[in-house]
Amino acid sequence: MAQQTVGFEVTCAVAAPVGALWEVLGDFGTEHRWTRTLKHCERDTAAVAVGTSRICALPRPLMGRMNVRERLTEFEPGIALAYELEGAAGPFATASSRWSTREGPSGITLLTVEGHFTPRGWLARLVMWPLARPMIRRLTRGVMRELADFVTAGRAKGLPAPNPR
Repeated sequence: MAQQTVGFEVTCAVAAPVGALWEVLGDFGTEHRWTRTLKHCERDTAAVAVGTSRICALPRPLMGRMNVRERLTEFEPGIALAYELEGAAGPFATASSRWSTREGPSGITLLTVEGHFTPRGWLARLVMWPLARPMIRRLTRGVMRELADFVTAGRAKGLPAPNPR
């Protein structure tokens, strides 16, 4: 029997055009510039493409990890990028995320993040997921706000970012 995944989806409006958002979002492996959830990231290729991996150090443990390695499984600039976590994440055997954008009204970009997790067993599905889901959604909303703030403040144009620590 195949394991079923659990997931979530969060959408927010960003007061910036899709292109400005993608200048930052599409630079996979440099997320530490704009989010406090990552201490430092490095990617394994000069150019970003499907197959590119990034290794990120976390500022504090999350689901039993201090470092994560993620590999791009989808990369379509201006539209979507998706990546999967190498290895397990706490009670989940697999974890993956997909970020997508679409134009909204009057220069607004609608940013959506989807997360998919494969629980290690029925206990993780029935007990852990209902506890983890709200925490992961809250964390995702915070990261989305950090990205929106970074982009709308004009830092995507090369201005230095404030040190978030």
